Amino acid sequence: MKIRYTLHAIERIRQRGISREQIEACLNNPDKTVKDEEFKCVKKLNDKAVIVVYRMETDAIIVITAYRTSKLHKYL
Repeated sequence: MKIRYTLHAIERIRQRGISREQIEACLNNPDKTVKDEEFKCVKKLNDKAVIVVYRMETDAIIVITAYRTSKLHKYL
C-alpha cells in the first residue's frame, strides 16, 4: 500500500531526525499497534521506540506524525 505524508508529518519527521526507512519499518513490521481515532504503531529501534500516528484510506496510509520516546514500558 502507498504511504503518503501530511505536511505536518514531514515537518515533524525532519525536526525529530526520524528517517522514512524507520517509519516504513514501523508501519510494515510494528511491535505493537493501537487503534483509537487514528492508528498508532510502535517499533523498538535500539534503546528507543518510534511511534507513527496514521490513518487508513482506501488507497494509502496517511502518516500524520511520528516521534521517538525512551519510555518503552509505556508503549510496549
